Amino acid sequence: MTFKKTSVVASLMLSTALLVGACGDKDEITKDVTKNDTSNDIEDSAPGENPDDVSKFEFSKFELEVNYPDQEEAIDVNYEEKQDATDAEYRNVTENLDETGETAFENLRAPLETLQLKEDMTDEEILSRVVKAFNIEDNYTLIEADITWANGEEQKVTAKK
Repeated sequence: MTFKKTSVVASLMLSTALLVGACGDKDEITKDVTKNDTSNDIEDSAPGENPDDVSKFEFSKFELEVNYPDQEEAIDVNYEEKQDATDAEYRNVTENLDETGETAFENLRAPLETLQLKEDMTDEEILSRVVKAFNIEDNYTLIEADITWANGEEQKVTAKK
């Protein structure tokens, strides 16, 4: 009977040692080894939580270039939602803006919300909304919008004069 008690106690001790050893140190420090450039990312406050609700758009990426006769890329917008952050760049020569990161997104928030783009819209509807939302003057020579919808489909809308 003592032999059985000894083997049970030994088994319990071995199991406990393995369990404690497998848990490891909870204060481990992890390093970003992916070398991703996150300098322009707008960080969420907590994983899976986004108080600013930046993912309310039906697109995950929106790029816009507007040229005028005397100024190429007078308006240049790059907006991209990612799983854990949002990248934004906004340059508008007529409004004297050249921003990146959170500042760019704050300046883009109103025009992007005004767009209310839907995947089933025609190119003409999209173009009309882009002109209105970004206050594009009628003397433009090129408007080019590249949209990546939430489902991954891409659409390019171009207008030349």
